[in-house]
Amino acid sequence: MSYISTDDLSSFSSEELLSFYCNAASTDYGALGHTKGRMNKTQATAYAVELDKRGEFVPDYGDAAKVGSFNGRGSL
Repeated sequence: MSYISTDDLSSFSSEELLSFYCNAASTDYGALGHTKGRMNKTQATAYAVELDKRGEFVPDYGDAAKVGSFNGRGSL
């Protein structure tokens, strides 16, 4: 797990951002604590906004959580 600042996501490819989004969603869904879940939801939202700005498809949050990795890159 490594922290990805959401201040400037322009250096990441859309494929990386999609992976980050899925990983953050998975970590949110699997988190036992409310704070960890909330922090990952915030990260995932930032990735989704950037993907949307690029005109990329953003999958349903629940579907993304199913394919992401708990504590994977892009999650907190």
